[in-house]
Amino acid sequence: MNLLTKITLISTLTLTIFSCAKPGCMDSDAVNYSASAKKEDGSCNYKEKIIFWQDQATSEVLQSAGITGLYIYVDGELIGSSLTTNYWTGAPSCSQSGNVSAEINMGNQKSKVINVEIRDNDDILLVSDTYTMVAGDCNVVQL
Repeated sequence: MNLLTKITLISTLTLTIFSCAKPGCMDSDAVNYSASAKKEDGSCNYKEKIIFWQDQATSEVLQSAGITGLYIYVDGELIGSSLTTNYWTGAPSCSQSGNVSAEINMGNQKSKVINVEIRDNDDILLVSDTYTMVAGDCNVVQL
């Protein structure tokens, strides 16, 4: 092999190695987003905050029914509780915590349907519903 062939071969090999697209997560909504990734490799993982809150009218209705506390469950797991005397005058922003907030692990799915249960201080089921979490969205739920 002559010198020119060796240089050409080494240059081609170097360009091939260093110009390959770097695999990684390219979705900025994912917790493992990589700004240096040049090729989506399917490794994205998502976590998203959900915020539960109540307004004054809901607070008053619950109190008049003798309910003093609310317990919020997501997919069967208790994520928090709140006194019924606590309320907001308007929907909290995503940077606030509302009455109860939690971070939901969504795995590699950009959306996830969760089961929500709200129980009172006597463990009586008040609400049983589903909610679709979406990565990158402000997930605020009014009680």
